Amino acid sequence: MKRQNVTNRTKISWRVGQLPDVTGLSEAFWRKAVRLEWLPVRRVGGAVIILDEDLKAFLKGQEETSASAEVQHSTGDHASAQPAKIDALP
Repeated sequence: MKRQNVTNRTKISWRVGQLPDVTGLSEAFWRKAVRLEWLPVRRVGGAVIILDEDLKAFLKGQEETSASAEVQHSTGDHASAQPAKIDALP
């Protein structure tokens, strides 16, 4: 059976090594996110697979946390400030 060209199709999953190209964040960041279980993954054999919907939900969650922190900073409401979901890499 001949393999189809899938370049025009939507990807449903990613490997950790592909995430820097599609997100602009380093591979070290994504490996840390997997190790600390910030991001749900599937393990298939030796491969670590991230579903596209999980990646989008993770990134959207980070966007909402960032926006919430900006509002709290601008209003001076630091008592209810939520800690950032992601620690910076050393």
